[in-house]
Amino acid sequence: MKTRLVVGAALLALAAAPGCTVNPVTGKSQLDLMGEAQELELGKSLYPGAIQQSLGPIADEPLQREVDRVGQSVAVVSHRPQLEYRFTAVNDPSVNAFALPGGKICITRGLLARLESEDGLAAVLGHEVGHVTARHAVQAYNRQMLMTGAILAGGIYMEARDVRNREVIGLGALLGAELVMAKYSRDQERESDELGMDYAVKAGYSPHGMVETQGILLALQKSQPNLVEKLFASHPMSAERLETAERRVAAMPAETVARPVRVPAYRDAARGVVAVRPAWDRASEAMAKLGDASKAADAEKGLAEAVRLAPGEGVLRTLHAIGLGAVKRSSEAAAEARQGAELAPDVFLARVAAGELLLSTDAAAALQSSEAAEHLLPGSAKVSLLRGRALESLGRRTEAAAAYREASTRDPNGEVGAEAARRARGLG
Repeated sequence: MKTRLVVGAALLALAAAPGCTVNPVTGKSQLDLMGEAQELELGKSLYPGAIQQSLGPIADEPLQREVDRVGQSVAVVSHRPQLEYRFTAVNDPSVNAFALPGGKICITRGLLARLESEDGLAAVLGHEVGHVTARHAVQAYNRQMLMTGAILAGGIYMEARDVRNREVIGLGALLGAELVMAKYSRDQERESDELGMDYAVKAGYSPHGMVETQGILLALQKSQPNLVEKLFASHPMSAERLETAERRVAAMPAETVARPVRVPAYRDAARGVVAVRPAWDRASEAMAKLGDASKAADAEKGLAEAVRLAPGEGVLRTLHAIGLGAVKRSSEAAAEARQGAELAPDVFLARVAAGELLLSTDAAAALQSSEAAEHLLPGSAKVSLLRGRALESLGRRTEAAAAYREASTRDPNGEVGAEAARRARGLG
């Protein structure tokens, strides 16, 4: 009790603390250490990094339009329709979807390739919108601040606003990663299930979409648990949630229950991700081995098979290039990385991998890739270091030194910053 009083006093003393607000869904007053303006700013700042952390946007404009159209249709009937919602389909082959504060939402190709209808998609996106409208990530932030006692540090962090100049965007860390992968409670999941179904029904979709989706996820939990590991880490799943969804459907008016599930239209929109799903599933298995040197050869073989199955997928070529680099096949790795960057120009990983693997043979191309990476995701110390190395290889020492200093400033206490500082000193 004494600790709570101390924390409460600290909260009252902190001028930046927003205080209490009314939850848009429940109508109840709750503690709020992150005002709506800060919530919107944080989500907007973190979204580009969250997309790139998920292997970038899927290069399929019709699919992106469909995801956004369905997402906007459920968002507009939600409790917070005034937010600037964004919906992006990302290349992560695992089965997942997540929401950042303020209405920034991603859904993975692994999940899109397994959904069966537009109504199922509406249920998934409606569920994520539910996390936003009920401010579940903000509640996670509140808990984090109270548990750690880092009230002042949190206030300073939120006041900084210029999150783009931090490594949390490029590689995910600290508060950003905490919110992207916030572990929701079972009560919050139930609430988002209910909200998601309500929003989908209000938007004209069949309530069976939620039942369909819950069934797919439970089946995957049994048959391919590795694919749903990320999802279940942040969204606890249970048979009880499926049973609850079935009971809610049964209690709805007959005309609502009778709404047809929209299968053909969704299959047409998702045919691209479905066609290459075997390749991405193979890549997902191989990616799990990339970090283990003893399994590097197996990882490279798996990624080579993925590329054989879908040679036009730039991110798969990039991943294979990384695998080739891990087994010291440098010239092949450089060629594959170049192909990956050409096929996936809007993917940060593709640009960085190309820069690193081309550095020893084509410094000009490495420089171009590093500059493209900086444009995609400003603020990465790793990119500044790569740019400095490329400039140094080209004999542009003054510019290289400036790039190294920038990297050191961006990562003053890390390994990348230390290497950059050492290289800057080497240039005199």
